[in-house]
Amino acid sequence: MGEVALKYRLMPESPAVDTAAVVAALPATLPADAKLGAHEVSPFAFGLMAIDALVIGPDRAGLVDEVEGGLASLEGIQSVALLEQSLL
Repeated sequence: MGEVALKYRLMPESPAVDTAAVVAALPATLPADAKLGAHEVSPFAFGLMAIDALVIGPDRAGLVDEVEGGLASLEGIQSVALLEQSLL
């Protein structure tokens, strides 16, 4: 079984959300067989800071749904969008 790389963009609810705290909480929301890769916090619009995060895990059914559910459960996150998905 191969591995898959999933790149997500997380958008905070407001500019007041502590993006450093969100990034620190990311690994705990992932399935046990997935890991957080690179991440970047960058300006988006109107003072919002977007969080782009790379998640690496096994290429198996249900992984994308599990990862998205975990990321969406983070406090202060309004939306989670899958930007890219590729096999490694």
